[in-house]
Amino acid sequence: MLLVACSGSSLGDRDDGGSGFDSALPPGVDAGPGVDAFVPPGVDAGPDAAPAPLACDERFTAPASAAAGVPFTVAFTDDTGWAHIGLEASGAGAPAPSLEDIAGGPPYTWTYRVRGHAAGVLTLVFTADMGATRLGACQIRVSGDAPPGMDAGTPMDAGTPAVDGGPGAPTGNRFGIGFVGPGNTSQLDMAADLAGPGGYVKLIFVGVRPGMSGPTEEWVRVTRQAYERGLIPVVRFAPDWGDRRVRNQSDSGDGLAYTGLAASYVAILRGLPIPTGWPFYVEVHNEPNLCYEWACDRGVFPGDRISGDRIALEYASMLRDVADAIHATGDARYRVVNGGLAPGGVRSCECVGAGEGGFEAGNTSRDFLAAMERGVPGIFSKLDAFASHAYPAEGEGWGFFVPYDRAGPGLRYFETELSTIGRPDLPVLMTETGWPREFHGTGYASADQQATWTVQAYENVWLTHPNILAIMPFILQDGGSWDGFAWVDAVGNPRPVFGAVRDLRCRSIPGRCP
Repeated sequence: MLLVACSGSSLGDRDDGGSGFDSALPPGVDAGPGVDAFVPPGVDAGPDAAPAPLACDERFTAPASAAAGVPFTVAFTDDTGWAHIGLEASGAGAPAPSLEDIAGGPPYTWTYRVRGHAAGVLTLVFTADMGATRLGACQIRVSGDAPPGMDAGTPMDAGTPAVDGGPGAPTGNRFGIGFVGPGNTSQLDMAADLAGPGGYVKLIFVGVRPGMSGPTEEWVRVTRQAYERGLIPVVRFAPDWGDRRVRNQSDSGDGLAYTGLAASYVAILRGLPIPTGWPFYVEVHNEPNLCYEWACDRGVFPGDRISGDRIALEYASMLRDVADAIHATGDARYRVVNGGLAPGGVRSCECVGAGEGGFEAGNTSRDFLAAMERGVPGIFSKLDAFASHAYPAEGEGWGFFVPYDRAGPGLRYFETELSTIGRPDLPVLMTETGWPREFHGTGYASADQQATWTVQAYENVWLTHPNILAIMPFILQDGGSWDGFAWVDAVGNPRPVFGAVRDLRCRSIPGRCP
C-alpha cells in the first residue's frame, strides 16, 4: 500500500512560491467563486505580472500546475479518519478524481488520480460525510491542450485504466453470483473462484441519494478488487436500507423527475476505477413493484394508498432520468439496466412512511412493465440490458422453488418479460434466481438437491438460451435470514451447490480451478 505524507513523499511537495501559504482554506471553509480571484498581498495582478500562486490547503500534496488531459496524483492527509470521503473537482473540461489508495492511521492519507481536466484553474475540495463536511481546498493551474490522442473532457482517459484489466474483458463467460451488499475481499475471492475470468458479480451500493459528489471509499475499493480478480461488476444502486421512500428523492417530491438523483449516479460512476474496455453495469434500484421497495408517506394519496400503476410511472420516470444522464456521458463502459422485478407484484400499497404497510397482491411483473411503458413511452429503448429475477417456479408469479422438473415456467419467465416490453433483442442479466434450502421456515430442498437442480438449470436453460448474458444466483453468503439461499456458510465453508457449479464452470472456462 502506498504511503503518502504531507512532506518528503514520493509525490513531491508542492512549491507555490512560499512556505506555509497563509491563504490555504481552513477546515470547513467552502472554496467559493471568490477563491479563483485570490491575489496575495504585494503581488501585481496587472497584465504583465506572472501568474499568482493559487490557494492550497497545507494538508494537500499536489503539483502547483498540471497539463490539460494528463492524469496526475493528489493526496490529502489529516489526523482524523474521516468516513464517506470524496474529492470534488470543478473547472474546465470534465475533471474526475478517482480514489487510488488509503494509507496510515493516524495520520491518514487519501490518494486520488485526477483525469479529464482542461486548461484553466482546477479546484479540488476534499470532503467527508457524503459531501456534507468540506475539509480543505486546493487550486491547481492547468495549462495547454491535451496531448495528441487524449481527450481532456473524458472522465477516465483511454489508455489509462485505473486497474490493469488487459486489452478488454473476457467474453463468453455467463457464470456469476450475487452479494447482499458491497462485499469484502474474502467474498470477492470466493466469487472469482466460482465464476472464473470474465465472470460476473452482483454488488449493492447502499445509500445512494441526491447531492453526492462521488463514490464512498468502500465502493471504490470493491470495484477495484472485482476488476483485479477478473470479475465484471453488476451493481444495484440502492437507497438506505432503513428508508425505501425512493419517491421522496425526486426533484420536487412528486415522484416524476429525478435529475438530482441521476446526477449522483453519474458522480459515483466517474469516481470508480473502471478499466478501459471493461463494462460496469448499473442496476437502477430493485423490485420497485413491491411495497417495501417503493414506500410512501401518509397524506400524499387518497386513502393513503398508492396504486401499482402509479408506482410504475414513478419508477419509469426515475429510470428515464438515470439512463439519460448516464448515456449523456458518452462513456461506453457504463451500461444501464432496469431494477429486476419480483415476478409476482402488487396492485396497491398502503402508505405508512419508511415502514411497510398493507398491500393488495394480484399483479405480475408483466402488469408493471406494461404500466411503465404507458407512463413513459419508449422507456425500454433506454436499456443496455434487461435485469430479470426469474426464480424457479411452476407458474408465472406463483409456485416458487419447486424441483427442477417443474420449474421451467419460472426459469424462462424472462422470455415473457422481454415479450411484454417488445425488446426480444435485449441481453438478459439474471440478477437474482436460484433455489433456497429453506425460506421463512419452509423447507424446499436438501443441500444436494439445491446443487443438482441448479446445475440442471445451468445446463438446460441458463447456458443455452441466446439472450442470457450472465447468471448471478441469490446469494453467495449471508449468515442471517437469507442463509437458506447462500452457497457458502457464515464462515466461508462452501456448500454442495458452490462446488457443483464451480466444477461445471471449470469444465468449459479455465482459470482459478482446483
